[in-house]
Amino acid sequence: MNRIIGLNLQPLALQSLTGIGTYTLEVVKRLPTALGSQYACEAHVFDFLGRNHAAAGIASYFDRQEIPPDTGLHIPVRTCRLFPLGAYIRAGVLGRIVSYQQLLHSKADTTVFFNYLRPDRVSGKSIITVYDMVCERFPETMNKRNKKLLRRFLAKSCRNADAIITISEFSKQEITACLGIPPEKIHVALCGIDRNSYFPPEDEEERKHIREHLLEKYKITSPYILYLGTLEPRKNVDVLLDAFSALHVRYPELKLVICGGLGWQYEHTLSHLAGLGLDDAIIRTGYIPDEDKRPLYAGAEVFVFPSVYEGFGLPAAEAMACGTPVVCSRASSLPEVVGDAGILCDPYDTDAFVSAIEKLYTDIPMRNLYRARQEEQIRPFNWDGTAQIYGQVIADVVKSHR
Repeated sequence: MNRIIGLNLQPLALQSLTGIGTYTLEVVKRLPTALGSQYACEAHVFDFLGRNHAAAGIASYFDRQEIPPDTGLHIPVRTCRLFPLGAYIRAGVLGRIVSYQQLLHSKADTTVFFNYLRPDRVSGKSIITVYDMVCERFPETMNKRNKKLLRRFLAKSCRNADAIITISEFSKQEITACLGIPPEKIHVALCGIDRNSYFPPEDEEERKHIREHLLEKYKITSPYILYLGTLEPRKNVDVLLDAFSALHVRYPELKLVICGGLGWQYEHTLSHLAGLGLDDAIIRTGYIPDEDKRPLYAGAEVFVFPSVYEGFGLPAAEAMACGTPVVCSRASSLPEVVGDAGILCDPYDTDAFVSAIEKLYTDIPMRNLYRARQEEQIRPFNWDGTAQIYGQVIADVVKSHR
């Protein structure tokens, strides 16, 4: 009989996928192949009174063949509509009265959680995914509810889980440093890049089509530098705004394109942007669909990522996959991700960002030098490899259960 693996897919219940949602989906798409035929998977989601239509949303990924049909994957979606997952985690003693498996009518003896926390009472073995230690290192940059939940329950979840998976060697070190978790309990499954979706323009004709598409849809004219990410304090976008303001004096033809939704405490950044008086030179697109990411990356002169703290920093890796030179912070996981294939700057040194962006914008041989290094740097960022690590960790946990 196949062993049943429960997959808590709460990150897929949102209308627009976050980075965690994307990571979850890419792993789940490949996990049945990585696990092999001796395992069967089922999806779990909490959807209080059906308000978010979460079960239907998750099932739609299968219906839209986000899960490739050749995997033979037919995952049943088991739903708890009694209360939100966060409420169950916070329930304490009350939460231990009824097990997670009972709430979801699940027979899984190993359950994988893709969003940091696991409830207290999970039958059998459990694996959690912890992406970073923002709640410990930069708690002031977080939504208050999420901060409170993580600071109260994350250490306990890590202790109670049978294995922890994280997304970079940096994050592994952080989990150990912040929570005292033994490193041998933590496994690194790097973020991947879909090379069918992210690759350089094939020729000048395609570059022309990209420019036409961006002009028509987003009113973006070339040349431009690009930022893609949420607007929130730890993303450090204010430094990019100041750097661009200085560059714009020297290169008035240059635009700044800011892509991504509004996060926690975004108001200061928007106020800073408005105060620069560069409305004609700075374009905000808001949240963008996945199909527009490659054109935006590929059309940019330089991709800039000034974040002070990242568990991985996938946008920088995606930009490199599209052949775009990268300038980013010398902070957290970003040196691990970018290596010598981009220029690293002190995250608070505006002048360093100005100099780096200017070099890549004006010095074609330097730009080509960094482009030549990109392919080797991003080679390990492979979703199949990510899923293989999950499969191996699951198999090891199941064996230990026996």
